[in-house]
Amino acid sequence: MPVELRLQCASSEDAESLHRWLRGEQAVRVDGHLSRARSTDPETMGTLLDVLTLVIGSGLSAGQLALAVASWRDSRKPSPKVTIVHTAADGSTTLIEAEDHRTLTAALQQLEEREQQ
Repeated sequence: MPVELRLQCASSEDAESLHRWLRGEQAVRVDGHLSRARSTDPETMGTLLDVLTLVIGSGLSAGQLALAVASWRDSRKPSPKVTIVHTAADGSTTLIEAEDHRTLTAALQQLEEREQQ
């Protein structure tokens, strides 16, 4: 079952950079669907792009996504903040704001497991 995530960045420049980085990741290109979106925050509506939407298929693991995001963050100094938002079918929202690869991987894996139940 595909899982849709919103990757929120602090700026449109960071979002564009992350978009280019993830487009270069083979697993994302093959097993994910990456697109641009605008923030749903009413205070920032109408501002420049700062959100990416990623639909994860069965071939793209949480670990692969976490590694790709962590690698991108490590390539930029200071490391930009990325918030991953998931809204479940029941309307509940999960926010993931992990600073390191292991924590991000664990959080994404838990989310993936919940969605598969």
